[in-house]
Amino acid sequence: MAARPSRDAKKGLAFGGELAAGFIQHTRYLIFQWAGKTAIVPNSTVIPRTDAGKLALLQHLDTTLSAYAAALEFGANDLSELDRATAWLKYAIDLQSAFKAGGEATVAFRNAVRDGSPTGKAVVPSFPILTPPPGEPFLDVVGYVSRLITRIRIHENYTEAIGKALNITPAKSVAVDPATMPPALAVDFQGGQPRVLRSMQGMDALELEADHGNGNFALLTIDMTPNHIDTTPLPPSGSVVLSKYRAIYRVRDQRVGNWSQVLEVSVKGI
Repeated sequence: MAARPSRDAKKGLAFGGELAAGFIQHTRYLIFQWAGKTAIVPNSTVIPRTDAGKLALLQHLDTTLSAYAAALEFGANDLSELDRATAWLKYAIDLQSAFKAGGEATVAFRNAVRDGSPTGKAVVPSFPILTPPPGEPFLDVVGYVSRLITRIRIHENYTEAIGKALNITPAKSVAVDPATMPPALAVDFQGGQPRVLRSMQGMDALELEADHGNGNFALLTIDMTPNHIDTTPLPPSGSVVLSKYRAIYRVRDQRVGNWSQVLEVSVKGI
């Protein structure tokens, strides 16, 4: 069972159009901060990868959430917003499909006109007329439904049974101890320069420090890419310097988890 804030802590989280203070939403983790503590809950996303899957989830929520609205403190405006998000996503997907099919038919028609047709005939393509939902287009549906699901899952009345009924129960819901999340570092060389290799694990960035033989770690980079080439000048030709590297993950410009083990690398001058 994923760690969730206490009843008192949850009362202090005001969810609506904006994320509450003390809560960070991330692509792979939900990070709660309260009472001087941090809980990192895997955001074992229940949002499907495909557009069809996303739409199916929204349509299911749109038809079933009302049964739990009172228990989860969802009002009429909340349900209306869900309905609007569902309608606009369906329209956008249908519109793209129509244009794709129409585009393929247009290419086939052009080819027949230009090069002829085995049947000696060609069908003039037509496009379906799709009526958009009322009002302004609903933007960032995925972000909206992610916040919606999080709001449901941390509510004090939420149960696994409700999660299953709404199809928002992750495959795994295991609390992650930040102490188990240090980056794992490795190294290879490019043109004689050390290249520090690491996995981002879905985090925003990685803070990398280096000690180039003077006994003190100093910031080398805060990087959003998996690997980093240390361009510090090499030692004189034939000599060797023991460089050390350590790293820690960052989310929303805040350190998350623990420092990695120190990686020691012998750097030779060329």
